[in-house]
Amino acid sequence: MRLLPLVISAILLCSCSMPRVIILNDPLDARGHNDLGVSYQQRGELDLALREYNRAAELDPEWGRPLINRGNVQAANGTWREAEKSYRQALKREPDNAEAMNNLAWVLLRSGETAEALDWAQKAVAAGPLDPAFIDTLAEIQIAVRDHDGARRSVERALALSPDPELRQSLEKKLADLDSPAL
Repeated sequence: MRLLPLVISAILLCSCSMPRVIILNDPLDARGHNDLGVSYQQRGELDLALREYNRAAELDPEWGRPLINRGNVQAANGTWREAEKSYRQALKREPDNAEAMNNLAWVLLRSGETAEALDWAQKAVAAGPLDPAFIDTLAEIQIAVRDHDGARRSVERALALSPDPELRQSLEKKLADLDSPAL
């Protein structure tokens, strides 16, 4: 009987374990988080994609790609001001990034800020003169500011660069619209 309290005490002591400290180690670097964000974005899990882009941007404070990707998700959601902010942050990190310039121009156009949009579109085309998508953005802005001759030249320039079929079709329609007497 004298052993019973001792056995019970031993059992109780063994069943009560000390709290464990678990240190989580994130095995992904900035590129890994960005790639994971792209994967989430492709699957339509945009909240998760944004979380991964934010983490990637935190891990590499000089890399603009996750901020561009974040801006693309925000633009697709129609949150133009948030997208604008993301593209501007990307350009602070990578001032010569033509894609960030182009995408900023696009969201500024959507926000009705055509003068600044035109400036950024021209910079994007200067930085990436062989990208027909950048030239198409410039043409869209030129149409918005009623520079139809400039837009026509831009569309013809983009078509000369052999864009992918979808962009080619859009450019050809734009050119037909520019050539119609209704404009």
